[in-house]
Amino acid sequence: MGLRLTGIRDLVESILLKVRGPARYTGGELGEVKKDHASVEVLFALAFPDVYEVGMSNIGIKILYHTLNRRDDTAAERVFAPAADMEDAMREAQLPLYALESFVPVQSFDIIGFSLAYELTYTNVLNMLDLAGIPLKSSERNESHPLIIAGGHCTVNPEPMAEFIDAFAIGDGEEVVHKIVHVYKEHKTDRHKLLLALASIEGVYVPSLYEKSDGGLAPIDDKVPAKVRRTVVKDFESVDYPDRMIVPFVETIHDRVALEIMRGCTRTCRFCQAGMITRPVREKSIGKIKEQAAALIAATGYDEIGLMSLSSADYTGIEQLVHDLIAKYESERIGVSLPSIRADAGCVRFAAEIQKVRKSGLTFAPEAGTQRLRDVINKNVTEADLLEAVETALECGWRKIKLYFMIGLPTETDEDVSAIAGLVYKVLDLARTKRRPLSINVGVSSFVPKPFTPFQWRAQDRIEELKRKIEILRSRLRHRSVSISWHDTTMSELEAVFANGGRELGPVILKAWEMGSKFDGWDDRFDYERWQEAFNGCGVDADSIAHSRKSYDAPLPWEHIDCGVTTKWLMAQDKLAEQTKSLPDCRFGVCLNCGIKEFLGSSDGCGVYSSENEAAPDVYSEQSEEKTEQTRVWFRLTYSKGPNLRYLSHLDLVRVFERAVRRANMPVSYSEGFNPRPRMSFYTQLSVGTTGEAEPMTIELAKRIDPVELVGALNSALPDGLSIKSAVEVDGRKSPSIQGSEYLIGVMGTHNTIDMDAAIGTLLSSESLVIARKKEQGFKQVDIRPGIESIELLNEHSINGCTGVIRARLTSGRPSEIVDALKESIPSIEMRSAHRVKVY
Repeated sequence: MGLRLTGIRDLVESILLKVRGPARYTGGELGEVKKDHASVEVLFALAFPDVYEVGMSNIGIKILYHTLNRRDDTAAERVFAPAADMEDAMREAQLPLYALESFVPVQSFDIIGFSLAYELTYTNVLNMLDLAGIPLKSSERNESHPLIIAGGHCTVNPEPMAEFIDAFAIGDGEEVVHKIVHVYKEHKTDRHKLLLALASIEGVYVPSLYEKSDGGLAPIDDKVPAKVRRTVVKDFESVDYPDRMIVPFVETIHDRVALEIMRGCTRTCRFCQAGMITRPVREKSIGKIKEQAAALIAATGYDEIGLMSLSSADYTGIEQLVHDLIAKYESERIGVSLPSIRADAGCVRFAAEIQKVRKSGLTFAPEAGTQRLRDVINKNVTEADLLEAVETALECGWRKIKLYFMIGLPTETDEDVSAIAGLVYKVLDLARTKRRPLSINVGVSSFVPKPFTPFQWRAQDRIEELKRKIEILRSRLRHRSVSISWHDTTMSELEAVFANGGRELGPVILKAWEMGSKFDGWDDRFDYERWQEAFNGCGVDADSIAHSRKSYDAPLPWEHIDCGVTTKWLMAQDKLAEQTKSLPDCRFGVCLNCGIKEFLGSSDGCGVYSSENEAAPDVYSEQSEEKTEQTRVWFRLTYSKGPNLRYLSHLDLVRVFERAVRRANMPVSYSEGFNPRPRMSFYTQLSVGTTGEAEPMTIELAKRIDPVELVGALNSALPDGLSIKSAVEVDGRKSPSIQGSEYLIGVMGTHNTIDMDAAIGTLLSSESLVIARKKEQGFKQVDIRPGIESIELLNEHSINGCTGVIRARLTSGRPSEIVDALKESIPSIEMRSAHRVKVY
């Protein structure tokens, strides 16, 4: 594509005002790492095949970004899948896929590492490679192209993407990524030697070095291992973890400090792939977690600490940890959250303690409606457990809960499906008996057999059967206090095909992408018929892949991958499921001999890497219940918003200020209610794409401080592009009277002074100027002429290289609407920038 960096930036600037969420594509966030490319040996692009909001919530991306950028020889940058409108604009402008930190085309990077967390993102990988100008197939790349690698849970069956990925990193990535960088540096000038060297690294699978054999796949070189063992970080206490994280400007799926407190799970839910492929359980100590929490809260300004793991309530010292975190951060209105809790009364009471700071919903996952089926899947939750947990939740004040179930589970009958409704009604009856209002959100997903689970040989129910079961459930759950939602069954089928298929799926993925498949995990983008056409066109029987029961002696596409649990043990678990026999968590009982002990060369089993944590206190501190009368001091501030933050929405801007207040350790006052927020008022809003010179706002503090100190503290915590200009103490939070705004509007296009003056004159002479203003749904007709006080062309004045600058004084309306009105006379004119000089 051969574009210079300045050319790429100009192209990006030219299209961002045409797309939704432009701040996704600009980078520049707090915590971003920028390195001089000339000072490093390896450029590593961390690629997530979904939109920014999803990718920036992925904890693996955060860890690898930190780990790689700690190396002096490596610069790691980020790239995400552009949404449909941005992709269209990029293709039209011939703008290549670029990295957020440097705006350098990812085609120029040395290594591109994709995170494969979900099977339905596979076509997005191809689309990103195509946008980057990189050959899609590994066989078509040479030394001039980046090395394409992939990691994540989907890589335990890498074969559907084997045609497109040069090497897969299977297992924990923190340590193996350093070996990959080292090998790349040593062999980057010889692709064949590079791939051979990568294959010698434990945990790295190079698909081009394996070919089909009677037993599945076999290496074509005796230097290549017959089985690829996943990597396991054993010293989880000391493993590298970020002490700072990028703080997105836009709202992401999970806006919080993410602390991984434990890795692995041994509850042995027989449908759960994550619990099988992440063994053994490894914990961090309470002291280490608190140390990391303090560093990340100070660096980010987030108002929530998420304690992340597959089963956080099982962390040995969870109550002590949460008690300590709440005691330290409650006064700052920083809450603690768990991604899931067990369905037992003790766990609910514990969750109620967490609610003291920041309220959240309550979710239980019984998974099945009958105890028989819960025993089949080894979900050690009884109906009595659930009802006792709900009763405790009602006593603790919850009035809304979520219940998650699965349909299509092995051995499931219609009675099992109907029992889901029966269990929901028992919960409602309990609430009625207790005379407590309760609404229930029932979520239903379809069972998908996954590799390295006891159910990997099982068939998925066909779409028609899954839909029939959903109808059974819907017909029995007609109640005003119950809402039900379910996952698209056609998506679940495609997920099952990708999870269970082999290399025959590569041509299907390519064909579907060529026909337009992208963002297949999104309801509004998924096209089942298109995929059916792709399967038929490639002669692949998707039905047999997803819906056929496999024999135990049939080779599986992932036979050459070793995740630690043995096939013999998985087989035994599947047979126990048929006998409806459940087993306890081996971490707290007898070792189940899953194979991970031998895999790691350990004699202690799955709990060998658990930390020794203190027991929880019997009583939580009561200090949080005490309320003292606070001093209330108001300051009127003015701030500027610079060009590099012009694409932030007003809500994005508010979040930036809230986090800056926390990072600055300001004694701010907080609102009451479920989710306390710093008391700040913004009297005006800047449209996306507009900068400002002296924007007014008010902040309420719980302590009087010097205005100069306030300005200095906030400016030290704000990102580049935002700056506090002045601060003055005021009497109360009374809003100033805003009469209007003055803007300087930079325009581009073919025009001259005479034509522009004439166009402005025509506009000002109009009695009305009706425009269609876009709303959330549709458009609204608005007459903006009464809000135009004056407009004039400024000769011999320039902003950012614009061909013309307009000064407009408006009591209402937006700069972009003024330019759109002028287009009636001068069609070629386009707004390039808008700067609010003052608010009066």
